[in-house]
Amino acid sequence: MLRKLLLLLALGLGFLVVKAPASLVDGLLAHFTAEGLRLQRAEGTLWQGRGILASRDASGRSLSPWLPVAWDFDIGALTRLAAAWTFSSSGTPIGRFEAGISGLDVTELTLHAPADAALMPIPNPVARAGWQGDLSIAAPVWHCTPTGTCSGEARLLWRGARAALFPGRRFGDYEIQLTARDGHFRYTLRTLAGDVIANGSGEAAPGRTPSFKGSIKGEPEFLNRLPSIAAGAARPTGQPGQFEIHWPPP
Repeated sequence: MLRKLLLLLALGLGFLVVKAPASLVDGLLAHFTAEGLRLQRAEGTLWQGRGILASRDASGRSLSPWLPVAWDFDIGALTRLAAAWTFSSSGTPIGRFEAGISGLDVTELTLHAPADAALMPIPNPVARAGWQGDLSIAAPVWHCTPTGTCSGEARLLWRGARAALFPGRRFGDYEIQLTARDGHFRYTLRTLAGDVIANGSGEAAPGRTPSFKGSIKGEPEFLNRLPSIAAGAARPTGQPGQFEIHWPPP
């Protein structure tokens, strides 16, 4: 009798897992982004479904949808004792996620988003300064171990960067190259075009303060306020509108 009850219980749990609704994805996004990212109009199941990614605005009162997304479970990953999903947007592949004994693997990640929608979920006031423009990120291979140590490469493009704090002013187009090796991150910033030219590089490692060393130049009247708002990280070079950037400040 007990064996039959256990079998029925196992079958019931299996049915619940197979029928797990897509709304669970919304709950996971809300939990891990402090309500910054949500999945609207979720349909299907945890294994095959779709919805629309939305970001909460700076006021926290409304959501802005920006990316239709669909996902499919890759049953082949089970042979590696892993669980994997492939993601697409409007029929275009945008990445694959696989979680297993060795950790989390992200491959062929390609995302495009409005800057405000992408940055808004970051729990930092700087990220909620009304940034505008188009962001895209490409990460061919990214691996994180169960302890959270990551390795991989990524490229971030920000085109038409501007901020609501400075109406009518366009900063430029920028590229950030990121390389991670066993939890040690190195990054470079390069200006592709624009009125505010910023270049430099830095690194970050567990237990250490992230560092950056570079330069920025542009219209003197606009950038002269930089030292007062950069917490000591910007130092004049002696040339109008040109500054050295050092973080942490010397």
